[in-house]
Amino acid sequence: MAGVSIAPRLLLVGAVLGWLGPVGAREAETAPRPLPIADQSPTAAVHGLPRATGYTVVASGEWRAGLRLDYTSHYTEQSAPAETLLFDGETTRAALVFRRGFADRWQATIEIPFVAHSGGFADSFIDDFHDTFGFADGGRARAPRDRQRFRYARDGRLALDVDDSPSGVGDLRLGLKRRLAGVGDWGAAIAGELKLPTGDAERLTGSGGTDLAVWATIGNNQHGTSRWRLLAGAGGLHTGRGDVLDDQRVDNVAFGWASVGYALSPAWVAQAQVNLHGALYEDTGLEALDGTAVQGALGLDWQVTAASRLTLGLVEDLNTGASPDVSLSLGLEHAF
Repeated sequence: MAGVSIAPRLLLVGAVLGWLGPVGAREAETAPRPLPIADQSPTAAVHGLPRATGYTVVASGEWRAGLRLDYTSHYTEQSAPAETLLFDGETTRAALVFRRGFADRWQATIEIPFVAHSGGFADSFIDDFHDTFGFADGGRARAPRDRQRFRYARDGRLALDVDDSPSGVGDLRLGLKRRLAGVGDWGAAIAGELKLPTGDAERLTGSGGTDLAVWATIGNNQHGTSRWRLLAGAGGLHTGRGDVLDDQRVDNVAFGWASVGYALSPAWVAQAQVNLHGALYEDTGLEALDGTAVQGALGLDWQVTAASRLTLGLVEDLNTGASPDVSLSLGLEHAF
């Protein structure tokens, strides 16, 4: 029994130390940092929509390594004249992320993802979650439990049909960010990211195309004097020719995010965030393909030590049917 009880005790001790023991007030620890969430819909995640980012960069010559875990539950069943769509299943995405600072306020990033689709196990829990908080479930409660099927039929033919719980390496991402001078207490940065087709379009672990995203970010607390953390970003994505519904793919897509956080202590920040992006597909009457995705998230950012950070976010679709029901996001990063 001692082995069972020690883990909760250690977690409690760590939380107390995190609350009472201020980490060093370096700028990277007091600047606003968004929850690194993204739309994990089967037909959206294959494209190069970037994660929300802040305006800070890693110091020149310093490395940071991170692990991002996203768990997403899908259920939407939609129809329109000559079209039917069913997204039912769960997706787990794990990514190794490496960031390196160089030159004068520049940062390079590489992200290596692994994606697994499955029937999962959480349908009953998510039904209860929706009932408890009064969220719409889009018909999930009437669907078979723990099924995996991503299917889209158009004009009498199957344009997409994945039901064998596939998994594999996703599309590699390469990024660059340049921090700008900022004005007063407001910091800013510009960034770009290239998504390469290293995944498998047939398994929906990639799009089969090369995408390019560019964006700008602005936020407060450049001088570290406020408990409030305000951050916003916006940009555009150019999607390259690929193998996932390519005849309906939208070439250029706008996206953005806004985040509000409050420092509960030097180590803990509570956050609320909204992410949105335009339609990734056209020539369809289905919200899951041509709707504007709007996602809301609540989360915590814990500066565990001066070198390590942990984030946790819960994501819910605000425009029902345009993005997944529920996502959980966990991120761990360490500087060395």
